[in-house]
Amino acid sequence: MRPVPIIIATALIAAATATSALGVVSQGVFRIGADAMWAHGIDGTGQTVAIVDQGFDGLDRSIAAGELPPLEQMTIKSFDAVNGITGKDQLEAATEHGVRMAEIIRDVAPGAHLVLVNYHSDDEFVQAARWIADQGIPIVSHSNSILGGPFDGTGPLARAVDAAAARGVLWVNSSGNFAKRHWRGTADANGVPIAVAPQPNETLAFGIGWSGSGVDAVVSIERQQDDGAWLEVSRSDATHRTPPVTVDGGAWRAVVRQVAGAPVPLDVFSRTVSFGSAAVPDGSIATPGDAAGSLTVGAATWGDLKVADYSSRGPTEDGRQKPEIVGPTYVTSNLAFPGTGGTSASTPHVAGAAVLVRQQLMAAGQPADAASLRAYLIAHARDIESKGVDGISGAGMVRIDFAPPTVHLGVSPGPRPVVSVQALDDGTMNSVIVKLDGRQVTKALGPVARYRSGLLKKGRHRIAVTAEDSAGNVVAVSRALVVR
Repeated sequence: MRPVPIIIATALIAAATATSALGVVSQGVFRIGADAMWAHGIDGTGQTVAIVDQGFDGLDRSIAAGELPPLEQMTIKSFDAVNGITGKDQLEAATEHGVRMAEIIRDVAPGAHLVLVNYHSDDEFVQAARWIADQGIPIVSHSNSILGGPFDGTGPLARAVDAAAARGVLWVNSSGNFAKRHWRGTADANGVPIAVAPQPNETLAFGIGWSGSGVDAVVSIERQQDDGAWLEVSRSDATHRTPPVTVDGGAWRAVVRQVAGAPVPLDVFSRTVSFGSAAVPDGSIATPGDAAGSLTVGAATWGDLKVADYSSRGPTEDGRQKPEIVGPTYVTSNLAFPGTGGTSASTPHVAGAAVLVRQQLMAAGQPADAASLRAYLIAHARDIESKGVDGISGAGMVRIDFAPPTVHLGVSPGPRPVVSVQALDDGTMNSVIVKLDGRQVTKALGPVARYRSGLLKKGRHRIAVTAEDSAGNVVAVSRALVVR
């Protein structure tokens, strides 16, 4: 069993990034209660998890910094026949994205065996999903969205995820960051323009999708010429995606056209730029997050638990609820990359939580198959939006610590009492609030609070203490105080 990192933090909200012998540890670890699992010896030992991504550039640097284990302690598998494990993203740029995701998984489940898998093309993704199922890897974290439709769970990537899920894989997928970069509407052959405002040297790339047969539609990238006319410079191909275009100044737009079939709703996604007031947040989950077999993850900031305004949401084109759950984002798992954000960062927190839960359930002799893990995580999520399951956060923030703190409350006698509070918790304490006769008199960030009262009137008074840990478990205790 690997040593669990020792974390010293006064409170989740106030703490800067915690560090340990294993490197920097994401704030999300404490928000979801993973450290409480560590206290009981549950750190992912004996478990395997695959991180699937388009690239793992910078892997050696992360290992050297202590953020990932030595290469020989991980399994590396590349399906990218051209670029290898380093990979390239969908804009054909080298990417460290997969390394960041692997670091978060390790933060949550430091004892787990990591399998790093990359792909570039759609066909390579399908091969990777099949290989993972062949290897019997039980949990996958995939923080990526492909913008070529359909987005109703019937496309080739969604089917690959469903096939892996049917073979026992818990596939955890990001919902995407497209709430402001998604458009839905109808169009004819004349086209519907969508204004965009890219910066010079920014890259434009769009994807389109629809449900049903007998339909064909395209999305084009157009640039306005000096005479005011619009010139098409890129058009979606058989993948339903446009080749990327680098902006060289001037005015740009996307144009949506349905060129065959009866009119149907069309979904257009932008890889980079916002659609502004034309954006449609609902239905903004791309593939393979649209797969029925995907546990799809939205993003909420780790500090205030607010769902990010860019976090993609359902329903899918065929009306299914997505996302099912959210995870913490804007975390730091490597000091060289502070504030890693998006649904990308939230997804490995959920996958890492699944690793710990699987270890715990197996140790207890309880079912730990993909369906059981999925149901467990959803059932124990922390409700953060409207009561119950909602279309923005699903069941809520992933949480694997449900035990409230234990509070020791001491009050000295006399008219000037001293209140001493010590809160004990398997995880990290968030705050202790002390109230005197209903009025808050002190709030401590951390497990210890102390309050020295002024002179109290004779009679009966009440000391009330509320303690909350980082995972959101709350306990309230009170004590009567009589001044004679």
